[in-house]
Amino acid sequence: MLATGWAIGVASVMRTGLGWLALWSERVPPLMSLGTELREGQSGADQAVGRFRDELIAIARDSSDLAARELRRGLEDLDAFTRDAESRSTGGRRPYKVKP
Repeated sequence: MLATGWAIGVASVMRTGLGWLALWSERVPPLMSLGTELREGQSGADQAVGRFRDELIAIARDSSDLAARELRRGLEDLDAFTRDAESRSTGGRRPYKVKP
């Protein structure tokens, strides 16, 4: 069980890292152009500051959502891989209720 948990944990971390890399590679170039606008002092700099802040917070939120999603996926995988064959075939119920 410990080895399975370790392997699933590593897989979850890898999926999270790759997801963050993809997210940041898509979202950073527009953020950099906003930063360039701010440094050059172009007209509408106040609006650019607001957009920069909003984009940066949106990236942080999306990164957090991605990490939480991968953590849940890892826990579901661990549960599925460590459940015995009998409870898998009968669709065993957990003794507790989980909120979605």
